[in-house]
Amino acid sequence: MVLIHYHTQRCNPRLRVVRFWKKPFFATVFLTFLMSAGFLFSSDNRLLRADDQLDFDGFNNETGANSLIVPNIIHFIRFNLTEYSFVDYLCLRAAFLRQRPDFVYIHTDVTEPGNGGFRGKYWDMIKKDKKLMSSIRFLPIQLATEIFGQPLSKDWRVYHGSDIARIRTMMKYGGIYLDNDVLVLKNLDKYRRFEISMNWDEGDSLGSQVIIAHKNARFLNRWLESYHDYRPDIWYYNAGDLPVRGILNFHPELLHRVKGEFGADSKKSLKHFTEEGYEGWRKNDAIHLLVNHLYSVKPEDFKPLVFDEEMIQTYKFPFGQMAREVLAALNETDSN
Repeated sequence: MVLIHYHTQRCNPRLRVVRFWKKPFFATVFLTFLMSAGFLFSSDNRLLRADDQLDFDGFNNETGANSLIVPNIIHFIRFNLTEYSFVDYLCLRAAFLRQRPDFVYIHTDVTEPGNGGFRGKYWDMIKKDKKLMSSIRFLPIQLATEIFGQPLSKDWRVYHGSDIARIRTMMKYGGIYLDNDVLVLKNLDKYRRFEISMNWDEGDSLGSQVIIAHKNARFLNRWLESYHDYRPDIWYYNAGDLPVRGILNFHPELLHRVKGEFGADSKKSLKHFTEEGYEGWRKNDAIHLLVNHLYSVKPEDFKPLVFDEEMIQTYKFPFGQMAREVLAALNETDSN
């Protein structure tokens, strides 16, 4: 058993390993176990073992750790979704291409997703990427009906249930959670040195579309506990408003604050579908495309309402350029 404790020196956040088993016999057994089992996350030998229990008391979320402490696992959650859209396809493949995760965990209530449960043109295209498919793990999950004895909103059950599921998923595994319409633009490893990283713009709510966290991050448990004050009638109260007003305004040190780089600003997201020539998105590491919430976009700007790999070649707004760059990179990768 290994307990990791953080050296709290502000400018030198080194990790100190404290071993409980100091006798030669136990040391030999432990070393033999490590040599035989290897590390779960083999892509980076600086990463701590997945079963390490980290004590983040006093951890500095501004400077972070000297080693990667968040597992390189990408999580997607899909409730009642059997077909992948073009945007789903693009975001999944872009995340795998740019992050190169050890695993992609797809948490879903769809029965036998890898054996006919997931279907359609774009799922068939995903299956052609052998490296991606070999990294995918399907994990069954059920949509919550209540939280702390309080029934979820009938109208927003899927959305509020997904909000709860992502917190619980991160508390169980840690890693990189992405909404299905989050487009990863750059590698996210620089955030894997922090306890938890989320988008929190000045004067705004918390962005829960991208969560990069260790499973023991202190904020995750406090966030879940805040659901004792669940408001079924307010869309984003528990996911984004209450965590700021009730937790982070008092304890900002619990979070590595990302100001804009995760693309959670809804006004800027609209520009990707309305403002020709807009290049602000290139500063981001990821973007929440908000494709299911483009209510204020003028119909003449957003035609056609359904994207595909053919029409995107001539789509004049910024999302078209983003998509074309991903597709070009995928074509180059697939041809090698």
